[in-house]
Amino acid sequence: MASGFGVWEVKFPSSRAVYDDDDDEDDDSSILEEYSKSIFFQWAPDIVECSHTPSPREYPLLVIAIGEVATTFLEAHVSAEETKVLACLSSKKDNESNFENVCFTTKATGDSPFFRVTASDHKDPIVICHCRRPVSPEKAFYWTEKVFQNLNPSQVVILTSSPACDYHTKDPENLPSDFVKVLKTDSWQKSFPEVECAFLETPNVIGGLAASVLQYCQIFQVAAALFVCYTESSQLDSRSVEAFQFLLKTSPLNSLPQASDDQVLRVLKSFRVGKLLETNMYT
Repeated sequence: MASGFGVWEVKFPSSRAVYDDDDDEDDDSSILEEYSKSIFFQWAPDIVECSHTPSPREYPLLVIAIGEVATTFLEAHVSAEETKVLACLSSKKDNESNFENVCFTTKATGDSPFFRVTASDHKDPIVICHCRRPVSPEKAFYWTEKVFQNLNPSQVVILTSSPACDYHTKDPENLPSDFVKVLKTDSWQKSFPEVECAFLETPNVIGGLAASVLQYCQIFQVAAALFVCYTESSQLDSRSVEAFQFLLKTSPLNSLPQASDDQVLRVLKSFRVGKLLETNMYT
């Protein structure tokens, strides 16, 4: 069942709009229960040892990167020296997760690691999440639920991407090659740079995990903004990754410790991202 909420759309955890009989309802309930049990939020061992820390734990900012473009952007531009593994959202049981290797295995396994990032203007660390692999619409609700059962952020920023061909406009010939649009909850009071980013117009709709997180924040009055990059290329390239870069100059992402040029170069090369057009950092 899909329900529109503003101009984003969430597929709620139900496989049928009308149930034929009680047996069908029981079958669906069993499936939904399996979805819920298949997702585990696991704290890093050093966090578990801090029993005095309340749950859900409070943080000033949670940044969730969804998909290849958004996660590569954070990996490239957030200083690795100020980053430490905090938790992981995984399909594995607690005793099966190796937090020393979680950062290096998520590309294949689909786990979503959470990191603590030290920021100079915050007493508490910022949390960033890398969700590189797709989360099915059926599991998006439970993914979101697990996150907010354990984390209580004051602000949430969601970064995601979508093919430019999915963007609806009356004037497609004049669209830039890669561009960013934004949606926000009613509680979000910060302004956006209009030159780099404008509100997503109807009839465009955001779905999946990004919509699930944004809708949760709207319902529970959490200040949240969703930035979606509409990409021209079907492959990961530097133009789409760098489309988010303007956010590092504006609040709240300007509080993230920014990476050196060497780190940006190393990360982009490791993902075989295409030639960087704006600088001569690499070829």
